[in-house]
Amino acid sequence: MATAQFKPPQQWEDWCSWGLGIWLLISPWALRFDLDSGATRVAVITGILIILTEMLTLSFFQSWEEWVNVVLGLWLLVASWVVGIATSAAVRNFVIVGLLVLILAAYEIWQGRSGAESQT
Repeated sequence: MATAQFKPPQQWEDWCSWGLGIWLLISPWALRFDLDSGATRVAVITGILIILTEMLTLSFFQSWEEWVNVVLGLWLLVASWVVGIATSAAVRNFVIVGLLVLILAAYEIWQGRSGAESQT
């Protein structure tokens, strides 16, 4: 029976994604929009999902994990309008973090494809 081996993320992009997920978890209290329950829910749940996705990269890397981050980044970009969040700090936070998650995931996808093409 094969067991998953724990190893810390090797790429700087993975560390950045971890940081963004952790930031999302604490941002409602750091930016003081914790009284907006919708914004707090979006921040905490999306932060947890980003962290869980990055945890999968500890044992094995699959390109679909980065596609999950693409979806989560896109979600953060539109969440304020879908959920109806009016707190400007939350809206700015979600747009900035969403763009960063999206850019990091796209870069890792591109980097993975470039590495695969150079090996063939």
